Amino acid sequence: MMMGCQQSTHLSPTIPANLLEPCADLQKLESGHGKDVMLWSIDTVAKYNDCKAKHSAIADALK
Repeated sequence: MMMGCQQSTHLSPTIPANLLEPCADLQKLESGHGKDVMLWSIDTVAKYNDCKAKHSAIADALK
């Protein structure tokens, strides 16, 4: 039986607290006016990209 090459402990990565925060709530689109839709879409895309980056960082840390 070869036990010398076997790992005896498993180290789990420390995930920074900011990555463990839930994704931001999205705003509701209140009107269909062009300016309102544009501001809403910019906010929504920014929140999505932030959440996606957090998810990717966690996934990479756990690999």
